[in-house]
Amino acid sequence: MTENKTMRSVKQWFSQEKASSIPDTEAFTHLYERTYLSVFRYVYGLSSGSQQEADDLTADTYARAWKARQRFNGDDQAALGWLLRIAKNLVIDSSRRHKVRDTDEGFNVELLVDPNQVPELDVIAREQITTLWRMLSSLSEDIREMLVLRYMLGWQIKQVAEHLGMSENNVSVTIRRALKSLQRTWPQLQEKDNE
Repeated sequence: MTENKTMRSVKQWFSQEKASSIPDTEAFTHLYERTYLSVFRYVYGLSSGSQQEADDLTADTYARAWKARQRFNGDDQAALGWLLRIAKNLVIDSSRRHKVRDTDEGFNVELLVDPNQVPELDVIAREQITTLWRMLSSLSEDIREMLVLRYMLGWQIKQVAEHLGMSENNVSVTIRRALKSLQRTWPQLQEKDNE
């Protein structure tokens, strides 16, 4: 994935700051490098907008985190959760401005597939991701967020529950019900695609 102009300028801005005036520039840059793909996938999954919008919202997430970095205290996992909360608020603000959540029909499946996938499975995964992407846009934002955290970011149920402030059982049951609903809809969408 190539970085867009906004992301390059954010990284450039971070690197231009003087170490004496901002002692944790290196740590923040390291956080950015470790978490960028997860934050981007999260934003892209929640917004179901264009890649450009997801890039912009991801850049805004890091810009806001940079401004608020002095108020943050925690480990790596807490930092990712903090970034995702900032990202979620930005996605909500963006959707309020647009009032309608459009699905980007031309979304880039490359952003969601595993680059280390075996070629035979890669073709199947791409078709399934494309179908699933359309189905996700029909879900409520809460359920969509759970599925994005669980399957796009690969979080365990316990991590999802902690991040959302819910019980593990509630998250597990909600995800199971959503998957059953998607499973019932899946064959219908596959048939429409084949027509």
